Amino acid sequence: MAGMEGLGRVFNVITNGSGVNFSMKQASAVSVVCQASGASSVAITASTAYSGGTTDNFTTANGFGQAPHWYQSTSDTGTAGWTKVASVWTTNSLALAGTTGYTSVFTIFCSQLADTFDYLNVTGTNCGVILLLHDLTVQRTPANLSLLGA
Repeated sequence: MAGMEGLGRVFNVITNGSGVNFSMKQASAVSVVCQASGASSVAITASTAYSGGTTDNFTTANGFGQAPHWYQSTSDTGTAGWTKVASVWTTNSLALAGTTGYTSVFTIFCSQLADTFDYLNVTGTNCGVILLLHDLTVQRTPANLSLLGA
């Protein structure tokens, strides 16, 4: 059975994504994967430029569409299924799993960004953050992918 590499075709990745500005210009969505080390949450801000520009909290009052749900697994080793959980937002902060070793995943679509905002920053509390930018708008070989932090 033949397969195709996904990096550059369907996704790009930032493995240490907490507190990092990244561009959404080359993807249709980002899935945020969090591995909890206790009661965890993420705070999200959006910017009009990688460094500088206007920065706003990721709230509906500022024109952003917050994820209505997220998925939780009681395992970080793939040995438990996923449960859909209703989102609880406090301003721009999303409460996630509360137990060490749990995995949480939610998705932000480009259509949820306010006009002129192309950059996001997801900062985790008590969790590691992996960013999977997917549904790439332009396919490239991995060596030719656009830098996400530029």
